[in-house]
Amino acid sequence: MKKKITTEEFEVLENKIWLEFLEKATPIEIHKSLITSNFDGNSLLLNLIKNNPKTDKGTILVAYWMSSPSYFKEFSNREDLLEKSSFSIDGFDFVEEIEKKYCDGFYQCNEITFDPKSDSEDYDWTSEYDEGVVVRKIPKIMFEKINGKIEIKEYPKDFDNGLPMKPIDYAQKVYDIFEEYEVE
Repeated sequence: MKKKITTEEFEVLENKIWLEFLEKATPIEIHKSLITSNFDGNSLLLNLIKNNPKTDKGTILVAYWMSSPSYFKEFSNREDLLEKSSFSIDGFDFVEEIEKKYCDGFYQCNEITFDPKSDSEDYDWTSEYDEGVVVRKIPKIMFEKINGKIEIKEYPKDFDNGLPMKPIDYAQKVYDIFEEYEVE
């Protein structure tokens, strides 16, 4: 019979595994983690990369475009978003903070190639920008390709839900929590 735990207790156990991984992760592993991660439930990873000046420019640009900045540009400010949308203000703040830090040169590492107009699966993240009605522009620098020494050419198959499976299977450690506990 599974032990019962609260959602908060589960998050503590899961975050412990994430922190164990992130403390040792290389910039490439963090990049792979981001592109294979569930954005809706991974504020730990997202905040870590947003607030770390050592985050690679290619990685932070991926985080920016995966966060649907075009949507948030349809609102003149936070209050406008709160008034007209049920969307989380956290997403708005996340996009705005990355944009400011990126434009101010906060992120200095430049090892990983990323083109928001043609990612590793040839997807154009910027195409949505042309479809929406924007009241604030995305800065031109956010559209520019980052030319690094390393290019991730395909979706990482050695990561599951943002966590690596080798050499240590952190993804399995999270699945083991579900096997041992019932989250109430």
